[in-house]
Amino acid sequence: MTKLINRNRRVRQICSALIPVFAVLASFAAAASTSSAADNAERWTRAPRSPFVGIVEETCKSVVSIQGEKQYEPNRRSRGAADSQYDVFNGMGTGVIVDERGYVLTNYHVVKGLLKLEVITEDGERYRQVELVCNDPATDLALLKISPKKPLRKITMGRSENLRLVEEVYAIGNPFGYHCSVTRGIVSAIDRPLEVNDSLSYDSVIQTDAAINPGNSGGPLINIDGEMVGLNAAVREDAENIAFAIPIDVVASVVERMLRRTVAKMTHHGLKFRVVDPDDPDYPQDGDGHDYIVVDSVDAKSPAAAAGVKPGDVLLSSNGYQTRSSLDFTCSLINMGLDDVATLKVERDGVEQEATVAFSNLARKQVRETAIADKSDKKTDRYSNAKTENSFAESAEKEIPTLEEEEKENPIAFSAAETQTAAQIVWRRLGVKVETVSEREYRQEYPNLQAVEIDSFNFAPSGGVRITSVAPNCVFSSGDVKLQPDDLVFGFGVGKEKEGQLSVASLDNLCYIAQRLDEFASADGGKARVYLIRDETPYFLEIDLTQTK
Repeated sequence: MTKLINRNRRVRQICSALIPVFAVLASFAAAASTSSAADNAERWTRAPRSPFVGIVEETCKSVVSIQGEKQYEPNRRSRGAADSQYDVFNGMGTGVIVDERGYVLTNYHVVKGLLKLEVITEDGERYRQVELVCNDPATDLALLKISPKKPLRKITMGRSENLRLVEEVYAIGNPFGYHCSVTRGIVSAIDRPLEVNDSLSYDSVIQTDAAINPGNSGGPLINIDGEMVGLNAAVREDAENIAFAIPIDVVASVVERMLRRTVAKMTHHGLKFRVVDPDDPDYPQDGDGHDYIVVDSVDAKSPAAAAGVKPGDVLLSSNGYQTRSSLDFTCSLINMGLDDVATLKVERDGVEQEATVAFSNLARKQVRETAIADKSDKKTDRYSNAKTENSFAESAEKEIPTLEEEEKENPIAFSAAETQTAAQIVWRRLGVKVETVSEREYRQEYPNLQAVEIDSFNFAPSGGVRITSVAPNCVFSSGDVKLQPDDLVFGFGVGKEKEGQLSVASLDNLCYIAQRLDEFASADGGKARVYLIRDETPYFLEIDLTQTK
């Protein structure tokens, strides 16, 4: 026992001697740690943040989450024959904002068959009133509409034709519901044909090794400049790092067609554009380094030609919207009526000028009267240089046909045009009287016809017009074609291409068709189709428009 005590005393003496040493070492370690932490903090403070961080943060504001439920009937063999319950599958996906007023683009397979659609924006705002504006199963694209409380940030679109192999790209989406997840990869292949299944295939897609998971579909694939170059659409499940995106050049073209068929159908302008970059000789003198669009052609006797727009004009803006692409221009015309006018700002020979495009005879007459009044006012000002300031307006005025010339060209459509209502124009030209069926009324009356497939065309009716009266011997009551009261017309088609199939959701839509009837009659041998629902059955009637001439 004594030896043990003495030995413990010795241990305590040694430990007491070592305590000051440990204290000194600890102080050095603490100082080193503090210095290291300070150095790290200083290094992180000094290190410049990649500009791409801010680019992604801004891009995420244009990305939305899409959620919904899909019902499907279970296998009858696994349940009682009398059991009519449906199973519910929760679906999710991604969308991108293509217009600040709430137009959202996604894949068609994301929303196909979904009920109780919900769109969630980057700031957490939830929108449960979601309208399916249009869909295009052939390209697997769909356009939705929400009603935001404030303008949204639309995605910045690039050009997929400029993509190169091994170029760095980023995929943004909502995989498994994780909002605004970002993955990085490279362009593995360009113009890759892809067959997804028996009903869906792509002629040309972008292959990338950026990680794509369930929920990413419909999200953007962006380049290092934050420009959307593709729409993420598919992934090969039996492989790693093989994903596919629809090229933005294809996407933008289809979206523009969707908008022209639905919410911008009243604005036939006669313009075709081409994109110019800083290396193009037609690039504007004061360009900011981004792409612009130049008028490539103008249809003769079109509203744009009457306004004085010419090939080679650089379109800078339309109705106050900056125009970098044909899609931007179409978006600027959303919800415009026949009696509205579009104000274009163009650059010609280095000089910015304005053109006013009127879409109807009445609007054109009002524009002409305003121009004449303005010209008269300027003549009274001896200090004005009206010849220079109004050169564009004067050239446009010379090209506007007189009212008498218009009447000779189309006497039926022009007759008392300034006093005719849309209903009167439809009655005179088509021989029918109609009443508009709103989208809400349509959904209530035809809950099982939200998506209609006729022949090789797919429709998502957003309302229609119900026939109330048909005149004898009109274009809709001759031969085997017999429109009847209570028929609901929801579409009109010319030719066999998708571009010729128009949605009819209101009286104004039908009026637009009536005013262009001669133009339609000169195409495809004058053959056209009327898409309708009769006795809750959708089908079409073929008509001969040459009878209107």
